[in-house]
Amino acid sequence: SAGSTSAGRGIRLMVATSVILAIAGLVIYAAIRIGGQSIARMNQAKIRAVAIKNLEQIALAMNNYAADHGRYPPPVTIDDQGRPMHSWRVLLLPYLGEDELYNQYQQLLPWNAPENASMQWQMPDVYRHPLGGGVAAWSSVSNYYVITGPGTLFPPSGPSGPKDVYDSPSQTILVVEAAPRIGTVSWTEPVDLAYVNLTGDLTEGGGDQIGGLSVGGATVATVDGRGHFLDETILPSTVRALVTPDGGEPLADDVLD
Repeated sequence: SAGSTSAGRGIRLMVATSVILAIAGLVIYAAIRIGGQSIARMNQAKIRAVAIKNLEQIALAMNNYAADHGRYPPPVTIDDQGRPMHSWRVLLLPYLGEDELYNQYQQLLPWNAPENASMQWQMPDVYRHPLGGGVAAWSSVSNYYVITGPGTLFPPSGPSGPKDVYDSPSQTILVVEAAPRIGTVSWTEPVDLAYVNLTGDLTEGGGDQIGGLSVGGATVATVDGRGHFLDETILPSTVRALVTPDGGEPLADDVLD
């Protein structure tokens, strides 16, 4: 009958409309998801770019310091009585255009002396990772470290210089990004990463490990002053080989590309 035919058309129309709405919903959901992923990737790229720029500035300052002193700055300055005084980050200030801050610092007193305590809140932006462990805007702790210990550029006998790098300078790591060391309160504090505890696994983070900030890996700078992003899939043995200046390990030419 005419009534049943009309009802049938109505049902078919409702079904078609439901299908169209469902497809439209899926398309919108996919677009939002893809758009969100694209934005996330763009943000990650920006974070990496800032971190790499910071590391390249630090590496340039390190090399300029070495040009003047014949070696890189010591990770920790020791006074005549054998007490630890302050980090290499303090010694590097004049090479980062921070002469005024450097002159405020009391070189004859340790980093945690009351006279130097206020310096904690005057950390130069170049020492601050764009993530900064989630408190980048007001953090007093740097996220950039050197790696210390036998076989590194910063052994117990004293820091080396570019002339002591027998491996390729473009494949020897000078400074790295890492999550803040537990218990550290100031960028002036002489705290870095110990090679003896370095596994080279970029997925670990924390402890004496490189990384723990950037998504999917970590940024580093090599002796030649260039910044790089190390993907977390890189072999731990390759990371450890990149740290040593004269290990003689065979590495592919594109290991840092």
